[in-house]
This record gives sequence, C-alpha cells and structure tokens, in this order.
Amino acid sequence: MSRAPSAVLALAAAFLAAAPASAQTMTALGETITVDFAGEAPGTPYASPESHAVYLHVSVSERQITVRRGGEVLHRFPVGVGKGGTLRRLDGTAWEWDTPTGIFEVGRKKEDPVWYRPDWYYAEKGLTVPPAYSDERYARGMLGDYALYISDEIAIHGTSDESSVGRASSHGCLRMLNEDVAIVFALVDIGTKVIVTP
Repeated sequence: MSRAPSAVLALAAAFLAAAPASAQTMTALGETITVDFAGEAPGTPYASPESHAVYLHVSVSERQITVRRGGEVLHRFPVGVGKGGTLRRLDGTAWEWDTPTGIFEVGRKKEDPVWYRPDWYYAEKGLTVPPAYSDERYARGMLGDYALYISDEIAIHGTSDESSVGRASSHGCLRMLNEDVAIVFALVDIGTKVIVTP
C-alpha cells in the first residue's frame, strides 16, 4: 500500500480547512472538488458544463431540491430524504438508508413508475422474500407519477405519502410532491447533473 507524501496531505488538509461553511467539499469519481453555491469560496464557482444547462442541487440537511440554470435558481422544492439506519443481513453485510451524497446524473426518466420491492422491504417487515421476478414485488403508485433515476437504487420521485416530503422518511430515495416532481421531470434530460450535498 503506497502512502501519499506528507506535503500532499498537508496541502489537502490546508485546502479543506480553508473552505468556508458555504461551500461543500466532496469526493466523486476519484476527485475531490469544492462546490460553492454561495459564491464565497476562493476559485471559480460551480457552473454546469454549459452555462445554459439545467442541473439539480439537493441539500440533504435542508431537505430541499433546487433546479438551477447556471447561477440562476429556477425552482426550489421540499424533498424527503433517507431516514438513516441500518438493517443487517444474515451474511454480515447491511442495507444502509441514508441518501448518498456526490455528483450523479439522471440515467433514466420514467412516467408512471412501478416500484420493484427489494429484499430489504420484506426483511424489514419480517416477511418471506419472494422470488426475484414474482408479481408480488411490483407495486404501482408508490413512486407517484414520475421518477428520475440517478443510480440503480436511488431515484427522485413522487410519492403516495405526501406527509413524507420534507422529512427524513425514505430508504435513500428523494421523495417529492407529485406536482413538484412533474415540473422537475419536464425540465431535465437524461444526463442532467444532480449534485447531492449533506
């Protein structure tokens, strides 16, 4: 195992210590970056790859999603986030229910999405896990009218439980009011960047 030279570590520590609270430092795809939404950190403020491109910023702590075009805020909406917690599997691994942070992009868009109940759904309820493609696993209406998938397991979607929006209530997904996610769905494309900060 190689070690980074101490000068590099000291420089990285100094850089991270210099970032003000209005900036968010994160590691994604092997790079450490500072995303400066307040425009107060030294250097160049974040802008989408093209200044006219729409991107999404999710603040997990503020439970809010912001639709931006360059530096312009187009919309802000409340969002339900991961409730935290862990469910241990018999093999020693675990399901974790935090909303992941980092830089993502919209990989799929789906109208009238159908939720595929994963194994943890049954384990959490003490139920027998059905076969992988059993009809019992598919639930219509649970994800609202629209879903934007940012990973295999995480989506920005509507909900059948509107009281869960604005709270730490999900198993990691980002829940929105159905009328709000309809607006976001219309504004984004496959490949739209989604920046999720703590």
